[in-house]
Amino acid sequence: MRRLYRTGILVVTLFALCVCSGCKEGGEVPEGTTPTSGASDVQTGENHPEGTETPVSGFDTYSEALMLQQAVEARALPAVERRLPKEADVVIVDKMLTGVYGADVQFATENADTLTGALVSEGLFCYAEDGTIAPNIAKSYTVNSDFTKYTIYLREGLRWSDGVLFTSDDCVFFYEEMCLPETFGETLWQCFTVGNGSKKERAVMKKLDAYSFEVVFPSSKPEFLNELLAQGGICFAPEHYHVNLLPEYMGEDAAKAKAADMGYANTAEMLRETVANAWNTKGVPTLNPYVLSTEEGADNVKGNYYEFVRNPYYWKVDAAGKQLPYMDRLGFTRISDESQKMLLTTEGFLSISLLNAEQVPEALSGAARGEYRVITWTDASSYAVKNSLKNFPEQCPYEEKVRGVGAAHAECWYME
Repeated sequence: MRRLYRTGILVVTLFALCVCSGCKEGGEVPEGTTPTSGASDVQTGENHPEGTETPVSGFDTYSEALMLQQAVEARALPAVERRLPKEADVVIVDKMLTGVYGADVQFATENADTLTGALVSEGLFCYAEDGTIAPNIAKSYTVNSDFTKYTIYLREGLRWSDGVLFTSDDCVFFYEEMCLPETFGETLWQCFTVGNGSKKERAVMKKLDAYSFEVVFPSSKPEFLNELLAQGGICFAPEHYHVNLLPEYMGEDAAKAKAADMGYANTAEMLRETVANAWNTKGVPTLNPYVLSTEEGADNVKGNYYEFVRNPYYWKVDAAGKQLPYMDRLGFTRISDESQKMLLTTEGFLSISLLNAEQVPEALSGAARGEYRVITWTDASSYAVKNSLKNFPEQCPYEEKVRGVGAAHAECWYME
């Protein structure tokens, strides 16, 4: 097990966890984000294929973390330029300052689902700071005038964490092979249906080409993207990985044997964990900035300690062309109650500690010994937290995650 160490950072909020809207774990969907209708197809988002592409500017070449440089030199990874999408489709985080690479962020958690998913999850779309829907993994979308057809365009050259190209096949596969047959144990999400009760009808998803697909409803569905974001914006799965798990592709006996080999009681549990809880499952390719470690002693979210390590194929860079994320690892120590978290906090073992109002006095009393700062908000919404940071004497150079305020702040305060 990797030893915890001091970083001198503490966040204390008035609620247990702050996550931005759109995250599946408790996020609320902001009102007023429905696309505006018109007489013809409405173009929304950025970098539409038929529009003007935003050029890469402010740097001549990309750069990467030392651990990735070393892997490239050892020929274990392709060069960073080959791991990113095509130039016009790389996401550039537009911030005034840039961060530095290295070190870990240490958390304490009772439940892997409630914290780690919020910090590392990425969706096709996200909410911008003003509450509008913004492209993320997708680079743009259009919707027709009666909100029955959504055309979604993907970033060309974006890759899964194992280096395999991400295409529209992964989106159609997820819908047809997992959502419709309820493969991972959840009923068909509301975002893919229209109508009520027995009159509820489902959408049809159609691949247009390698980087675009349509979602077509039998009647008007203006709330589609809002409802999709309520599910985390997830509309994809790595087809190349899951065809080796699904019984309809490999046969029932082979699927059962695969489940047993992976440590699951049955096929249903294997599919649930590798789809619904994919970020918490070792070996599942991801589009997130971090992937669960494969290192023994850090690879099991049900263990006493586990880690997420940076995804070498992550598709965002900062304003200087540095591939994100900055931090090498996110480490999580499992606790059974809040008293254990407080002990780890006051001893300075945690990089970030999200506490409640009753714990503030004890946290304040241990700040000098633990070498951390206590920061409180009267409103723990993600927008309030981010606005509070702007008033700090030190400017936050980069908010790494839209959904994970903890990871974003760690990147900021690591700069001090």
